[in-house]
Amino acid sequence: MISHLLALIPLGAIAFLLTHPSPIRALTPPPAIPPALTLEESWKSLLDLTPPPLPPLPDSSRYIPLPTNSPSSTLYGHLAYAEAPDGDLVAVGNGEKLRQGAAVQFQAMVNAAAADGVQLVPLSGFRSREAQSYVFYAIADQRGQTLQQRARYAAPPGHSEHHTGYAIDIGDASAPTHDLRVSFENTPAFHWLTANAANFGFELSFPQNHPTINYEPWHWRWVGDAESRQIFHPSR
Repeated sequence: MISHLLALIPLGAIAFLLTHPSPIRALTPPPAIPPALTLEESWKSLLDLTPPPLPPLPDSSRYIPLPTNSPSSTLYGHLAYAEAPDGDLVAVGNGEKLRQGAAVQFQAMVNAAAADGVQLVPLSGFRSREAQSYVFYAIADQRGQTLQQRARYAAPPGHSEHHTGYAIDIGDASAPTHDLRVSFENTPAFHWLTANAANFGFELSFPQNHPTINYEPWHWRWVGDAESRQIFHPSR
């Protein structure tokens, strides 16, 4: 039977098949390469991680335990703040939340900036003690910082303005490489915020020459009602 079939195929076709390998392998697409994380995605993935247990530190003076139930009034120059009630938190985009009053004014500020051609991006709003524990303790360990040194860059858990639901880190959609960096001060977003944020009740928390905390041009807090002003009054 096979010989009869071969007899029906022209000799030239058989020669072609023998001298030309099958193209099937070449048509198989290569495996997809996952895209690299953006700076914003890297930051958000950092906050999503469960805080790992820290190894023993060789110098015990580097580690000062925090109270387990309630924060002390100040720690490393940071004031204590209670966490905002979950029921009072409202989404402001990008997976971030603020208290209702702050959220309304933040959205109004985003819209006003957009009308001027500036795109404000919410990077980090409300943050729990658990998330702040990673930002403070785990990163201090990874970078080999003492807790006093780490406190120049981040607040200990229980002492972050992000706990209140009134503070938010803001980026510029046109310049994401400056997110959470001092160079954010050179972006259109920062220039717009400097000129207009006060009209919506927002102020810069940590300006240049702050006595205990490094300059953070991206970190803004809302002081637009009596409660928020009372909370931040000791630090103003």
